[in-house]
Amino acid sequence: MAPPVDPTGHQHGQLLVRFPGEVHAAGRPEAPSWRPVVYWTFFLSALGIISALRRSGRARGYGRERSPYWIAYGVTVLGGAAVWAALTFTVAVPAYHAYQEARITTVLQDTLAVDSRIAKEVGEFTAVACLGESDRNAEGLRTYLCTFELPTGKSTGMYVAADARGNWQQEE
Repeated sequence: MAPPVDPTGHQHGQLLVRFPGEVHAAGRPEAPSWRPVVYWTFFLSALGIISALRRSGRARGYGRERSPYWIAYGVTVLGGAAVWAALTFTVAVPAYHAYQEARITTVLQDTLAVDSRIAKEVGEFTAVACLGESDRNAEGLRTYLCTFELPTGKSTGMYVAADARGNWQQEE
C-alpha cells in the first residue's frame, strides 16, 4: 500500500509553511556587512583580505553565505587598482615632472647668474628669471626664455637651450 499523498503537494513531516527556507534561517544572526571589506580593500589594498577572511568566517558560523565578502574583495581590488593607476598617471606623474622641471629651471638660473658668457652677451645684470618655452626634445634639450634685470631697471631677454643638468647653449 502506498503512503497517502496530500493533494496540495506538501510532503508529510516537513514544515507546513509557504517558504520553509526562511523559517530555517529565522533563528540565525544577521551576516556581517560586506561594506568594510570594500573600504579596507580600496584604501589598504591587500590588507582587505583580512577583513574578508574574518567576515566570511563569521558568516559561515552564522550559517550565511560567504561569497558576498569575496566578491566585494575581488571587485574592489580590480576597481581600486584602476582608480589608483588613473590617479597616479593623471596627478602624481605630472606633479613629479613639474617639480623636476622647476628644479632644473632653478639650476639653469643659478648657472646663468655666474656664467661669464652671459656677462659678455648681456652686460651687467642683477637678476635672472627663466621660463620654459617648449617641451624637451629627443636630445633632452628644452628652450627657455631668460629675462635679465639690468641695473638701470630695464630688462633684456635671451633664448637658451638647456639640458636637465643646467648645461646651456644660446638658441639661434
